[in-house]
Amino acid sequence: MGIGASLGWRDPSYLAQKPGQERVHRFVAMLLIAQRASYVIPSAAGVFADKTPYFSDRLNVVMLASAVLWNVVLVLAVRKAGWFSRWMIAVDVAVTCVLLIVITANTPLPDRLTSAVNWSSSALFATGALLGATMPLRLLVIGLAPPALFYVLAHQDNLGDERAWFIDVLTRLNSYLWFAVILHFIARYLRGQAARLEELTRQRLAIENRQARYAERHSQFRRLHDTVLTTLTAIARGGLDHQTEQVRRRCAADAEYVRLLISSDPAGGDLTDGLAQVAASATDLGLRIRFATAAVPVELPDNVVAAITGACQEALNNVALHSGTSDAWLTVFCEDDTVTVRVVDRGDGFDAEAMPPGFGLTSSVAQRMREVGGRAEVFSMPGDGTVVDLIWPAATSAQQPVFADARGEV
Repeated sequence: MGIGASLGWRDPSYLAQKPGQERVHRFVAMLLIAQRASYVIPSAAGVFADKTPYFSDRLNVVMLASAVLWNVVLVLAVRKAGWFSRWMIAVDVAVTCVLLIVITANTPLPDRLTSAVNWSSSALFATGALLGATMPLRLLVIGLAPPALFYVLAHQDNLGDERAWFIDVLTRLNSYLWFAVILHFIARYLRGQAARLEELTRQRLAIENRQARYAERHSQFRRLHDTVLTTLTAIARGGLDHQTEQVRRRCAADAEYVRLLISSDPAGGDLTDGLAQVAASATDLGLRIRFATAAVPVELPDNVVAAITGACQEALNNVALHSGTSDAWLTVFCEDDTVTVRVVDRGDGFDAEAMPPGFGLTSSVAQRMREVGGRAEVFSMPGDGTVVDLIWPAATSAQQPVFADARGEV
């Protein structure tokens, strides 16, 4: 029986991945299913007992088979849905009411009151537990009423023989009512604990996010000190001549770096920071980079970040050397746990069939991505620019870079 078949109760790590309410529902569902097995299995075994001939009665066998079939349907439905829906509860109540009438009428006195013979009483307890676990307290009394009423109707000819009728009813329904109350408070307690645990987890994550933002802000301040403030301080002290071409390029790079820090998504962590530095350094090549990020994972392995930033640097080098344009777009996004870094230019492009890719694309880009479990895809068309996608992780079937004579969507 797999995890799905057992509602995951045997695998704590599997349940730990589920929301708190779902964990509670799966656990309580297993308790209710086990309770039903405790009355269905002995009742089914009784069919083959020679000393209890009424167990071989055809009507009793049909009722027992119907009860077993319904419980199988119920288990399969709960396995699929994860919890008891309204129609399951309603059908279970109806099945129990029918069993109370038919099985009790088919059981002769004095065995009519014993659960070993009149197994409909065990079905009553199971239904009470189900109602208690699934219904809010304000509706529980209403839900418990129909099975209790049918029990009274089924046993009306032997109620009040030894004690007052009202006391006799309460005594016989005592277990039914207590099953409902106990399961109600068990489920209520577990739901409350799950909600509290999730709230504490949210608070802890909020604290960790604030600490991460503070650490990122401190890191940005340090990078600004090492770049922009260093340049400005050197100019202010006369150590650099701001009119020289080299200083102007350095100032332009620093300004571009500040712009990228402002526009980038801080949730990108080391990857966003690394790509921002790559984009800023590309200004030394005469490029104007438009950088945008969206929904980037907080952390990636260091070797993956190094491979992506290195491949991105080479892709921008190719733009500067071969595209015939000084404008490029650098975009980072994540979809279905797959990170894609896209470098786009609207330059000359190339014919992938007529012009085999050079060393830069095959080694510095594609090979670098393959080494960390990623892949590179290059789309180009003569006169219509080039798109380079750096994708991690790669699909298992994609082992080689894709070079296509077509333009990808940007």
